[in-house]
Amino acid sequence: MKKSFLAEIITVGLILVLALVLRLYKIDNAIADWHSWRQADTASVTRVFDKEGINLLVPRFQDISSIPSGKPNPNGYRMVEFPLYNLLHLTTYRLAPSLGIDQAGRLTSVLISLVSIIFLYLSVRKLSGRALGLASALLYAVMPFSIYYSRVVLPEPLMITLFLISFYLFLQKGVLSFLLSAVFLAGALLVKPYAIFFTLPFLYWWWTHKNEKRFTLPWLFAYAAIAFVPLLAWRSWIKQFPEGIPASAWLYNNLGIRLRPAWFRWLFGVRIGNLILGYWGLIPFGLGVLSLKKLDGWIYRLFLLGIVAYFVVFAGGNVQHDYYQAITIPYLAVVTAFGLLTMIKPHPSFSRASGILLAVFSLGMMLFLSWYEIRGYYQINNPAIVEAGKRVDQLLPKDAKVIASYNGDTAFLYQTNRFGWPAINTDLSVMLKGESNVYYVSVNYDKEANAVMADPGNLVLVKDPRLLIVKVAK
Repeated sequence: MKKSFLAEIITVGLILVLALVLRLYKIDNAIADWHSWRQADTASVTRVFDKEGINLLVPRFQDISSIPSGKPNPNGYRMVEFPLYNLLHLTTYRLAPSLGIDQAGRLTSVLISLVSIIFLYLSVRKLSGRALGLASALLYAVMPFSIYYSRVVLPEPLMITLFLISFYLFLQKGVLSFLLSAVFLAGALLVKPYAIFFTLPFLYWWWTHKNEKRFTLPWLFAYAAIAFVPLLAWRSWIKQFPEGIPASAWLYNNLGIRLRPAWFRWLFGVRIGNLILGYWGLIPFGLGVLSLKKLDGWIYRLFLLGIVAYFVVFAGGNVQHDYYQAITIPYLAVVTAFGLLTMIKPHPSFSRASGILLAVFSLGMMLFLSWYEIRGYYQINNPAIVEAGKRVDQLLPKDAKVIASYNGDTAFLYQTNRFGWPAINTDLSVMLKGESNVYYVSVNYDKEANAVMADPGNLVLVKDPRLLIVKVAK
């Protein structure tokens, strides 16, 4: 084994160790931090799998309200992404049950993200050489936005990893790698269909290598069938459960925001410029974009085009939720790393010492300013719901259903470990029709809570400054 190759392997290993250590920060957090509602919904599917058995074709969660879909959902159907992430989450939990369902989910995402670092490195090394591959992997490992969204209980880390594996295999020669690429792309699309926006580089690689055997028409048809038929089948299947399909029209152009000034501000200013690149990262990123050339340059340009198309089509979702930008991190890491390397070895007409100093300062400020914004994401938004949820779980029957009133946010409902409703969104007699053994729980004594207590048919069981539990009359 050549010394240079051994050194490269050791370097990758050290990057992975660093990435692991950074991602273990507050890994024992309850699912009550940033985007806890979406994390709670994801973890809830895993919890139901654990309690009632695995049914990948009919995933369910503990929210039985009509809030997500606008239709009554008494069975708690959750028909969004194919629950591949939940299967991995459950596997981790059953291998290490002492972690608890929350921490097992975070660890699952962390381990998945380490695989994504490996395949980002391998893909960039194949396209652009060892130096950029290592620099990209390192930057991807330490970017604060990347770190946070690599330890959340969400499907995004898995989609990114499956996509990067698929892309790396697509770059390899041979029919087997080609077909395996299709399998992993199918997985990425099942987890998050918007992975389709980032396949433009696949088309370019095919166009520039179309004389290879694997790119003949029969194999292309096979690739398309393997990659896309599972997604089409899944989307067709879930139509049987309309009550489990959340409303999605708002994802496209909520409030007509597409290409409006606010769209540019939120996506390119607040999210990419501030949260992800910490302002100063825009310097090496811009230099990286300008320095792209040759075959690999077109690959990266097409990734950028895919990102812009994704932002345009799913304008509402991207503006509303920053985790929608998690898929952009690999590209941003590569191009920013390329810019940093260019600054370290600048054009002869520029001072190398100044370039190195600017690179170090830009990188340091990028990480610091990004972390300054991201650090609040780790905070538990409302510790009261975590404490109250534990008490509810201890006090109420296991088959009880609860109204965990929290303005429609399922984070509180999740903490109670019960099926139920995250808000009263219609008349109680209508909402609870056919239900029994229902309890209203709250951590606030607001107008709604006082009205529930005042109902003479209801029975107040617990009333203290931290928790209200009321047995609701049939």
